[in-house]
Amino acid sequence: MTVRKVRGRPFRVLLGEIDQADGDGALAELLRESNDTCRPAAFAVVSARARERVGARRHERALRLAGLGLHLDLPYTPTAAELTGEDEERNVLDVLRRRRLWRYEVPSADSYVSRFEHEAERLLGVRHVHATVSGTVALQIAMMALGIGPGDEIVIPAVGWVGCADAAILCGAVPVPAQVDETLGMDPADAERKITPRTKAIMAVSLLGNPCDLAALREVADRHGLALLEDGCQACGASHGGRRLGGHGDAAVFSTNFMKFVAAGDGGFIATDRDDVYAFAVRFTGGKAFPARKRDLGLSAPVLPFSTLRMTELTGAVALAQLQRLDRLLGSLRGARDEIFARVGEGRGFRVVPGNDPAGSAGWSTLLLFPDADRCQAFAAAMRAQGVRHVTTSQEKFAGAEIYHCWPAMAGEQPIPQAGGHWATEYPAMTGRRSIDARSSPWTHPLYDGTASYPEGFMDESLDLIARIAVIQTNPRLEPEHCATIAAAIRTADERTARP
Repeated sequence: MTVRKVRGRPFRVLLGEIDQADGDGALAELLRESNDTCRPAAFAVVSARARERVGARRHERALRLAGLGLHLDLPYTPTAAELTGEDEERNVLDVLRRRRLWRYEVPSADSYVSRFEHEAERLLGVRHVHATVSGTVALQIAMMALGIGPGDEIVIPAVGWVGCADAAILCGAVPVPAQVDETLGMDPADAERKITPRTKAIMAVSLLGNPCDLAALREVADRHGLALLEDGCQACGASHGGRRLGGHGDAAVFSTNFMKFVAAGDGGFIATDRDDVYAFAVRFTGGKAFPARKRDLGLSAPVLPFSTLRMTELTGAVALAQLQRLDRLLGSLRGARDEIFARVGEGRGFRVVPGNDPAGSAGWSTLLLFPDADRCQAFAAAMRAQGVRHVTTSQEKFAGAEIYHCWPAMAGEQPIPQAGGHWATEYPAMTGRRSIDARSSPWTHPLYDGTASYPEGFMDESLDLIARIAVIQTNPRLEPEHCATIAAAIRTADERTARP
């Protein structure tokens, strides 16, 4: 685990000081200091540690004494998992009472996994959905179904998730990063520049609930006879051009990880209009039957080696309840976003990035673009100084902060070293040109005659852009009065940090 430092001392030392803080004043000062110097997720750990040690009442007094009362007064729901409630409980108890935890132990009409797939097909407007154990696994299976393998290259965005590159490597293909634009989606022009005779597909990744430019990327793919693979893991339910993500590419993948809009702990699914992709996904994950609703499609199940990377009934029970709540969740996020920025108006020191489809965006994250990195950081600091935590820089958001989300549970464990982040320079298997077995390395495979490499500075253009972007985050519990408070903080921070 990376050791973070706060004003010259390790993060763990700060946690120890929290444990020994004597009196409300000392605790308040430590909370204020960590708020000013830690990443938002790290401050959440510090605050949680303080609450566990001194109790809720003293913790509240210290926060208010530190000028951070808005941490208590402004709702902050980081993931859809926080909305888990009676619907999920009812479904899970039903599975347990039936004592049928495997999807093929019950008819597809009664299976929670099958019902989840059917609901997802209707929601996304696609012919087929098949559920898996994770979004990253779904990505690898989709690549295999599209025929991506040794000798091939796949264009991926320089900003995404390490699994985008790793899934390609596990298929034997070489990932080739293209720069992102100000929406944090792949730049279609640079994607086209990265195409070679070995390119088999383009991976279109939509980050933070905001769709990438799927129409332009579809045009590039069609012009060169390539497959378009959508990664909508962070944007389930969002739309582009009036159509939900999932229906623009030859195949699409989504995640039901604990950090996502449909949060079932782990899990994922493949969406496609292609019968062959769907049939491969079912067969490869060890499917025992196609659901009854598919009986008229004439699907075949080719013989091939298979895995058991399929979703369980318990995961499906939670995922179904979450999926049925998805549009209400997105409506709340979009309503909060619109309320905030209607009050903010035009910024002096930043420009709101409109995105590729503002109406179709999930509304969870709004990107603010600043002239330089210093002003971006100063703006975020000015927001936090007011006690508003609904802001982070994109550098912070993409820097593996999820480790802090789990810190209380993992603090006493033996952590695995950081294995990659959200930008391509931190994809260790890719930049180190490593595979599971050196004998089958994509870069040295006999079928590969390309020269893809990752020299120093290969994604500096994207990194320079990331350094200038701050993210305003909403959540479904924000009421109009909360939105007014956040908007006022944005205006104040803008006034304090904008330059003529």
